[in-house]
Amino acid sequence: MKNKKPTFSVLMSVYKNDNPEHLKLALESIYEKQTKKPDEIVIVFDGPITKELKKVLDDFKKDKDKIVKYFPQKENKGLGEALRIGSEKCTCDYIFRMDSDDISVPERFKLQSDFVTEHPEIDVLGGDIAEFNTDPNESDKRIRSCPEKLEDIIKMCKRRNPMNHVTACIKRKALLNCGGYKPLKYLEDYYLWIRMIVAKKQLANIKETLVSVRVGNGFENRRSSKEQIKGWKTLQDYMLENKIITKKESMLNMAYINTFVRMPNGLKKTLYKTILRKKK
Repeated sequence: MKNKKPTFSVLMSVYKNDNPEHLKLALESIYEKQTKKPDEIVIVFDGPITKELKKVLDDFKKDKDKIVKYFPQKENKGLGEALRIGSEKCTCDYIFRMDSDDISVPERFKLQSDFVTEHPEIDVLGGDIAEFNTDPNESDKRIRSCPEKLEDIIKMCKRRNPMNHVTACIKRKALLNCGGYKPLKYLEDYYLWIRMIVAKKQLANIKETLVSVRVGNGFENRRSSKEQIKGWKTLQDYMLENKIITKKESMLNMAYINTFVRMPNGLKKTLYKTILRKKK
């Protein structure tokens, strides 16, 4: 990779319940408004989509036929499966992850592509996110910041997701070498980072806000799904098996997620505002 300039794909999944206006803003943010354009944009339709979403996607693809590639799926199988399919369709050296209702900052792709070009040993590079409710320009955004160095990322992964998935720039070969995305509802990315850590891959974050993330769309409700408890058990078993955590840490983690999932949404919001996030 040192002998050639690396190339970059963007990977996104679109689902029938996505908001067409939010999708339009997300698409604009990964191409028209980027200071560095990606070489390829791969979008998987996770099952049939509405005609309103299809129109937004068709309009976006105009004059970009060689760059934008769509992969419609007959059935909705969830984000993990959509990303597995999409990552296998990507042809570039690195994959920028992007969600269909978030907004990448204009300098995102340049910042990340410059960093991994200068540091080709890095397999995954992420950054901070700024969470907003309805208006991406609102002043009281909450920042989710992740540690920069691998040793601190490993420490954080014992109890919390150490990377912001929508900011990830992933080396495609490293992703596929680790088995790629696997279905684990709400935790596909967390599971991937742990497997990459076990495989001795190099993860890093930069102290830059790379994506504005929409949370005024049922964010707390998703954190209340009991499916998360089953997913966390899968994560704990995998980390225990690979000696990332102890039995005591696993028990504490399961007690935490059981309490968190079951607490009222109002209390969840307070936790995010006062402990789990910081003000911009």
